[in-house]
Amino acid sequence: MLNVFGFLQFLPVPLLIGVILNKLGQIIYLSIQQSHSVEALPPTDMPSQIPNTKLFQFTAEDDAESVDMSDDTDVRRRSRAQAGKPSGACVDCKSVKVRCEFEPGEKKCRRCQTKNLPCHPRERKKRKPADTHEQLQERSHEQDIHIRNLLHQYDQLRAEQKIHQWMSRAPPLRNDAMNLQQHIKWFHKGKTPEVAVISYFSTGPGPQQLVPPEMVKHCALYPEDIIELFSIFFTRVNPYFSILDKDYHTPQKLIWSSPFLFTVVCAVSSRYYTDRPELYQLAMEFARDFAGKALVEGYRSVDVCQAYLIMAVYPVPKKKWAEDRSWLLMGVAIRMAIELELNQPAPPMCDGRESLNRTRTWLNCYCVDGSHAIQFGKMPMLRLDDYLARNSRDWYRSSPLNTPFDVHLCAYVQMILHMAKWRAYIHADDPTARPLESEEIISAAIATQETLSREMDAWGEIYATELSFLPLPICGYRGNTTQMITSYLRLVVLLVGFQHTKQEDLRRDSEVVVKSIEVARTTIQILVERLYPTGYLRYAMEAHFLFVSFAAAFLINLFRPRFVDLLDDHLQREIIISVTRLITILGSNDVALDGRHTPALYSRFLSSLMARHNLGLDNFDPSGGDDSNSRPSNPQDRYTTPPDGFYWPDVRSIPDKSSDDSSEFSGGFGGHQLQGEIEMDFSLSHFIKIVTSQPTPPPPPPPVDLTQTWDTWDLNTIIPQQPAWIEPVPIPAIWRVV
Repeated sequence: MLNVFGFLQFLPVPLLIGVILNKLGQIIYLSIQQSHSVEALPPTDMPSQIPNTKLFQFTAEDDAESVDMSDDTDVRRRSRAQAGKPSGACVDCKSVKVRCEFEPGEKKCRRCQTKNLPCHPRERKKRKPADTHEQLQERSHEQDIHIRNLLHQYDQLRAEQKIHQWMSRAPPLRNDAMNLQQHIKWFHKGKTPEVAVISYFSTGPGPQQLVPPEMVKHCALYPEDIIELFSIFFTRVNPYFSILDKDYHTPQKLIWSSPFLFTVVCAVSSRYYTDRPELYQLAMEFARDFAGKALVEGYRSVDVCQAYLIMAVYPVPKKKWAEDRSWLLMGVAIRMAIELELNQPAPPMCDGRESLNRTRTWLNCYCVDGSHAIQFGKMPMLRLDDYLARNSRDWYRSSPLNTPFDVHLCAYVQMILHMAKWRAYIHADDPTARPLESEEIISAAIATQETLSREMDAWGEIYATELSFLPLPICGYRGNTTQMITSYLRLVVLLVGFQHTKQEDLRRDSEVVVKSIEVARTTIQILVERLYPTGYLRYAMEAHFLFVSFAAAFLINLFRPRFVDLLDDHLQREIIISVTRLITILGSNDVALDGRHTPALYSRFLSSLMARHNLGLDNFDPSGGDDSNSRPSNPQDRYTTPPDGFYWPDVRSIPDKSSDDSSEFSGGFGGHQLQGEIEMDFSLSHFIKIVTSQPTPPPPPPPVDLTQTWDTWDLNTIIPQQPAWIEPVPIPAIWRVV
């Protein structure tokens, strides 16, 4: 007590008075409650006039008072429980939110007695126990599976909608009598194409678990169709781009192990499937869709790399040249080959065919990359000192399992290596290097083309030896193709020297002029007189038509006023005859599959270029001329486009630094720096730029009867004597094209 008063003496006077009054009020209130013997009210029912503010709380007294009030509450609850009264409101009273009122000695409240209802207290709802951590994880996993299934259903709906759009744009699939007769056994068994393919190509138990590619279902490909498409591929496609092995890449293997490559093989060969010509457009849609999925999902394998390369070499014809995306597919294939380490010797665990398959794929990547760099004057992705390329001269005979076409692949690799050395010499990839003098470039160009010629002569002897062991007609065709490519590469090199020759040095007897005209004519002659009669030309790669068209365009542009003096009258007539014959062959039905096929497009390009210079046998003028508005006097002999539609324009003699076109194609294999009075860009890169910027081509030309027009031509052209191995090989009946 002393301690309390000792503490209070330090408080301010107003606060001390408030504390005293508060305690006095509580004492008076308790005394009044006791004097009237009234049941103590709960603290919440205290009169509002009694102050309820406490500045301090005295623990001992307050605890005593709270104990007294809690005891009174317990007494009331015990008395109610003894009387049999429920602790809470009954069900009926709770529904109207009132308290139960009980009569003394009754167990039912008044409302329940009045309504004659059982007076049961309302039971509380049992709370659900909280989920455990394991239960929450399981529920989250189930939700993930449900979301994944919904996304999968959504993807399926989108895929079906996309396929429906493809089928609506593509020609309808035929169900003629020939197809019905071919698939009659499957119709009798009631099997769909999918079921028929699964039962035919399954190699083990459980065929119902196998799922063939989507193209089988939507293109209605039965096993006979697939076998025929693979046969067409290895007969009409793979000999020209020998990247697959017939004994290793079988349909029974690819349909399950590599659906992407299987789809590409069927799609590319469907262009030459005469029984079902409507199949090509729809099949290529599936191939391109597969290519996008493989790129997004990150598929990596040798088969995927091969599929990208085949699609890059045999692209779908576009309405415009600029829409072609073959370079993108080529880049993906080369990058994937590097990641798969195909540029290294095969691992020891690979068997013989797999090892050859890896090396063959890499060498094809090297050739495709080098060819692309030559055409566009770009820096190649692969290095000059590639190990497999430098050591591939004898690879074609490294194993008894090598294909007959591997020897031609090795020869092409050697040609690309020589072109890469030429590129390094002229500093095509190093703009900071010292620019070479014109005399240095001209002499290097002549030396490089001589090296290419000697290399081809050496391979010609090898071709003759291999052909004597296995006399396949297609191998003779491949030998002629390699020589045409070599002539084209020699022309590319020589035109760089031609471009750097001063105007006063361009004479008829100039070595660079004589050799340029010679190799250009040889390129055309090989295609016209050796490749076309075999019947295989319509299946060739699109790049082959580019090579010969570039040579023909160079010869046509020599008829310009500033260059026409380089040609005598006899040579002018021979050039017009050979180019006219080439135009007719490229546009014929024996070579061009349709109006959008690459040879048909080049045929119209060259025809328009000749019309621009008024070149033709009927109106041939030895004096030359450059009448841009003239037309050939006999246009019905060939289909021509307006002279302003396709042309090879002049370029400025002094490059304009503000213009992007002045330096876009400078450098590279065909790159150069314009100088002197030459205002004509003869480089291959400039030719590619002009061709790819042409508008949409007109409809295809009408068929031309070659037997009538050839009789009137003078074919006594001067061609150097060639070895016997390049002569056309007699074609057996099974190889002839119908």
